[in-house]
Order: sequence, then C-alpha cells, then structure tokens
Amino acid sequence: MLDKISKKTLDNGLKIICLKKTGTPVVSAQIWYNTGSFNEHDSVRGISHVLEHMMFRGSENVAAEEHAQRVNDVGGHCNAFTMEDVTSYQNSVPRDHLAMVLELEADRMKSLLIDKEIFETERKVIIEEYHTYMNNPVAKAFLEFRTVFYEDHPYQVSPLGKIEDIKSMSETDLRSYYQKWYSPDNAVITIVGDFDNNESIFDMAGKYFGGIKPSGVNNGAGAEIKVEPKKGVWMKRKVDFDVPIILIGYPAPDSSSRDALPLDILQLITSQGETSRLNKEIVRKRSLAVMAGGMNHSLKHAGMSLFFAAFTPDTSYKRVESAINDQIDIIRKKGVSEQEMEKVKNITLTSRTFELYSAEHICQRIGFSETVDGDYRTWVRKLDELENLNRDRLVEVAKKYWVDEKKHTLYLKPKKVKLLLYAVGLIRRFLPKR
Repeated sequence: MLDKISKKTLDNGLKIICLKKTGTPVVSAQIWYNTGSFNEHDSVRGISHVLEHMMFRGSENVAAEEHAQRVNDVGGHCNAFTMEDVTSYQNSVPRDHLAMVLELEADRMKSLLIDKEIFETERKVIIEEYHTYMNNPVAKAFLEFRTVFYEDHPYQVSPLGKIEDIKSMSETDLRSYYQKWYSPDNAVITIVGDFDNNESIFDMAGKYFGGIKPSGVNNGAGAEIKVEPKKGVWMKRKVDFDVPIILIGYPAPDSSSRDALPLDILQLITSQGETSRLNKEIVRKRSLAVMAGGMNHSLKHAGMSLFFAAFTPDTSYKRVESAINDQIDIIRKKGVSEQEMEKVKNITLTSRTFELYSAEHICQRIGFSETVDGDYRTWVRKLDELENLNRDRLVEVAKKYWVDEKKHTLYLKPKKVKLLLYAVGLIRRFLPKR
C-alpha cells in the first residue's frame, strides 16, 4: 500500500502528499508547517504554541471556534500540536467533507485574524497551561535538564516557551511570525483515506491553496545547527516531590539518521515495558527502584537518549545510578540476546502493522517524516530496515552513543523525606521477588 503514495508541489511551493486507503469512508487531512520552537528567538519564546491557539480563533471568512465546530458537526474531529520543528493541524472527516476541510485550512493560512481581545483571552489560557506544567516538579526539573543538555542550541528551550516572553509578546509579534512561517512554501499537506484518485486530490488542493502567495521563507529550513557533544555534567537539585529520581541522558542522532532506528530498538530492550532489562533487574529483582524506564527524544537536528528511575528515600541514589549504568554497560559489552531481538522486532512490526489500519496514523507518519526526517520515504524505509536489523548493529550503535564521557545526569532529591515512604522502601526489600 505504501508504494502508492504520491507527491506533488504546487507553483507556490506547497507540497501535497496523498495515499488512497479504502475500507472506511473517511479521510484524514493534515497540514504541517515547518516551524516550531527551533525557529523562535529571545523575547518570543513560546510564540509557536501561542499561534497554534490563535489559528482556531478566527480568519477572514471563519468565525472564532467555527473551524472546530464545522468539523465536529459532520462527525469529524480536529486537533493541533506544536513541537520543536513543526506545528501540525489535523482533521479527520467523512470522505464527502474533505473539500470543506481544505477550504477552512486555506482560509486560515492566508487570512488569519489576530484580534487583541481574543489574543488576551488565549494568553491567559496559555499562561495557565504553563503554570500547570511547571507545578509538576519532575517536569520542571526535566526542562532544567534539557537546558543544560542542549546548551547553546535552539532546542535548549522547549515549545512551552518562557513565561516572561509569553506575557510580553504582542499582536505585532504574532502577525510577523505568522506572515513569515505560515505560507504555502513552508507547508506540507498530507491526505490519506477513501478518495477517488490522486489527481482529484491535487486538483482540489490547487483550487483552495494555489492562489496563496509564498513568503519566500525557503521551506523553513533555517540555519543547520548541530549539537556538538560536550563533556557530561552531573547535577543535583532539591524538589518538592515525594520520591528521589535519577535522570540520565546521552546525545543521540537526529531523527533522519540511520542510527535512529537501532537506538529505538535498544531503548525498547533496555528500558521500555515489563520485560525490559531495567524493570527486570532494578525494579523486580533488586528492588532498587519503584519505577525505571527510558525513551529516545528524536528531533530534526539532534536527539537525546534518556533513562530514568524513581526510588524510595531509603535507597542511595548512587546504587540506583550505578545499577542503570551497569545495564547500559552490559549491552555495550555483551549486546542483546537473540530472543530479545526477535521479541522487540515482532512487537515493533506488529505495532506498525496496526498503525496501517488507521488513515489518521498513516497521515501523521507521512507528515512527520516529510517535515522532520526530510522525506516521507524515510518512514517507509525504516519499516524495511527493521526486518533486516541484527544484533551486531545494535552493539555498534550502543557503543557509538552511550558514551560515559558525554553522559548528563540529574539527581532530584526531595526537600523533605516522608517516613512512610522510607518504611515502605525498607519493607519492599524483604518481600518475595517476582
């Protein structure tokens, strides 16, 4: 099915990628703008997320909240999100209403209204979202960890932005940002579902978007900034949280790298799920932590391979940190078993097979791969590479990226120790191991 994906670029630079998928009479239509927090600068940190909110608050021919209401009225749904490298607007509707979605998206691409009163209302909502996030001490600490990890790089600040910038940015800032980045030559439309044929999609997109002038932003490429691996940093912070936490991060490749997939498989084996090595060894066998896991944060220009563990106050952070490091070191030196390799490959392949049943998931994968990886075919290629991945390749990648000298570690220590949790930790040591 994926070999039937078609792509066309209009004269104004807008890319359209489509795939006919029958089975259910629905169509997913998404528009991906090549801009996010990576493209922000000091004084407007967080503006990408603010503009995402404003995109639902009215354009020349569409009233505030009308976009979502019209989509909901026909039995569809819509959403949006802001990341470091992209901002995406997503719609899923019955097949007969695709033209309505494209008309709505085209209207807010060319004629968004930024009303002062509405902007102030949305600013309050966003500030509340910011404080809710920052009231979580672990989330707050991770942002601090990220600041050190991505030092001197645009990824240093998350899409959440900076509260002082959110409070001070103006409608003029929003209009300037919108006019520069929200243009056809900086966007990709992905459409997957039950439509007549590819040419009908290209014609329909051309009808609604073809007359919109480009901004000359050169596809939003921006400056190519790579993270230069620095010497690792060990940090300690006191937080208002019940249990201690350890965070360990290694510099990882960008999302389009050939090493990204092997590193994802390594993370599955090492840190994700009940059968992962960290869970079996640190949580279940040795009872050093109540929770342990990890993830890869793969972005367009760089990445982070992250591990973490939460443990009771009676346990020394040094023992937990050492236990995580030991599991990583074992993989670097001895690799993974054939059984582990086959299991995670089967899990991943099964998961991706199920994704192919959903037009919305396929649409999202194509959009992400085209904008963040640089080519939608990267996603398709990774499906093929997964089947041919071997254990030697995993060891090679583990040695390449899980390097001790480049490791960043953050220890979060509770400001106050709760005696009940201390006692629970002691009791756990004497309980039968699972």
